[in-house]
Amino acid sequence: MRTMSWWAKGLLIIGTFAIILLIALAAFPWGVLRETIEHRLSKRLGRPAQIAVMERADRFSFHPEVIARGITIPQPAWAGKGDLARVAQARLQFNALSLLTGKMSVEAFDVDGMTLTLIRDKSGRESWNDGDTSDGNGQRPQFSRLKIANSRVLYRDAKRNRSFDLKVEADVRRGLAMRGTGQLKGNPVAVSVDGGPIAGDAANKTWPFRAQIKGQAVGATFEGTMDRPLDVGHLTASATAYANDLALLDVIIEAGLPGTQPVKLAAKVRRDTPDWKIANLRGTIGRSDIAGNATIKKRDGRTRIDGEVTSRQFDFDDLASDAGKARGRAMEARFGDRLVPATAIDLKNVGKTDGKLRLTVGKLLWPGSSPFRSLRATLMLERSHLVMDPLELGLTRGRFAGRLSVDQRQGKSIASSPMLNIAMNVRDARLIDFFPHAQIDGRLEGKLRLAGRGRTIRSAIARSNGVVALVARDGKIPARTASLLGQDVGRGILTGKDEMASLRCIIARLDVRNGVMRTNPVLIDTTRALTKANGTITLNDERIALALTGAPKTRSILRLDGSVPIMGTIKQPSIVVPKETKSVGNVVKMVGRAIAGKQGPTASDTDCHAMAANVLR
Repeated sequence: MRTMSWWAKGLLIIGTFAIILLIALAAFPWGVLRETIEHRLSKRLGRPAQIAVMERADRFSFHPEVIARGITIPQPAWAGKGDLARVAQARLQFNALSLLTGKMSVEAFDVDGMTLTLIRDKSGRESWNDGDTSDGNGQRPQFSRLKIANSRVLYRDAKRNRSFDLKVEADVRRGLAMRGTGQLKGNPVAVSVDGGPIAGDAANKTWPFRAQIKGQAVGATFEGTMDRPLDVGHLTASATAYANDLALLDVIIEAGLPGTQPVKLAAKVRRDTPDWKIANLRGTIGRSDIAGNATIKKRDGRTRIDGEVTSRQFDFDDLASDAGKARGRAMEARFGDRLVPATAIDLKNVGKTDGKLRLTVGKLLWPGSSPFRSLRATLMLERSHLVMDPLELGLTRGRFAGRLSVDQRQGKSIASSPMLNIAMNVRDARLIDFFPHAQIDGRLEGKLRLAGRGRTIRSAIARSNGVVALVARDGKIPARTASLLGQDVGRGILTGKDEMASLRCIIARLDVRNGVMRTNPVLIDTTRALTKANGTITLNDERIALALTGAPKTRSILRLDGSVPIMGTIKQPSIVVPKETKSVGNVVKMVGRAIAGKQGPTASDTDCHAMAANVLR
């Protein structure tokens, strides 16, 4: 009899060993690994995980089922007492042969009586996140069976002031269903999430889903598909949303949006964690409409928004919430009606937001008449430095264009309040469009150069330095007004109200130092008179302290001596009537001076061209 060769013996030994190994693997009592699994899980999490019971449900199979009962994973220490996860029972089926490759292939997973408590604190720490920064593109389990019953997810987010309490059910046929309630900034909402089957053939396909948050004050709906089941980081959806203001809606989407009037929005969205793409955006904010697209990217703790927004009609008051408007009314009641708005320019709420936004508005809406008709601007925000360049406001005729910036890169102390810098020019405009009731017209041009620190436009202008210069030429003015500006009382009284005089020029240059505007010079030259103004305007309270001195260009019957004070505020000026006009005796004296030829010199024409070039330099 021939003896077996050495290599045949080797194969037999290896084969026998493999068979013994496979038999041992198929019959292995997996429950004995309970303590080992507890230890490794606790070491990874840094806190003691527990499994009360773990046992094998079958006796012999290469697809064993393991049952674990009483699973608890505590919250991290910073999240307080309680458990991140509690599971009454979990049944796991896996391919034992896959362990020979170093990876476990899970085939079925049933959970009964699970409670997950997810916590995020004010700093943004997440109790369910162990610091893994992967993008979620790794291999996911592919279940042939998945069932979740009698389970619940509790979510508490102190950073965004939101919470949810959801019941969760899932199986291979009906898919996923989540129902519950929650609150967003104290506003109650109902929450529902529905998805297709998660296990079986569906595991390799796009996964249809519908998620809805619905409340009286705020709500949103997402309906579309995820790239794979439960892959919230990669989805395509149609989205609709509404809220009492945009800041409330931002509790859901976390894009750093401000408070506004009520908002309704619809868009197509694509998410590839951590980025969003928004297309075909349509909606309204108050009585304003908006349309556009944007991309939102999050990198290294910062958010970058790049996009384009157009509007057929837009009201800037819609960018203030009801609470913001109430504060504005309270300020107006306390300080009076102001020309310079108290719009906040403090960028602390967008300190971690950058981006570029192109904005076009076809029609600007105002509560009253205004020469400002349209808007075109490019906004660039980089690390608390906002630049609007170009910034162009279309006027009834002409344009007001230039650059505006808010720089808050110096810090958060009072001394380093935002620096507002305005450099704007008026071109091809008409004076009458700004002051229609005065019936004074002329070609208007000018410049505005102001820079100051403050947390609102008003407070920054109140501390500003710079210059304001305006020139109006080659126009017309009511003849009665022209005579009175020249202190020619006689012609001012006798001239018909419809008679017009020529406006040669208005020259106005106001130098601004520490919020105080000083005339340098201010004059009105007409075919009837020349009038000069001297004094100051204090921008902190918008108080006027000017004195008008006029002289007619021809002899007059009744001529007022001295100056005419103008007091009050920019929006509510008041002319102080001189004492000389309040008695018959003083009027007689004016007539006597006219007869005696003691009225003083008459005025001559100003070199409007040279003065205009000088103040606009």
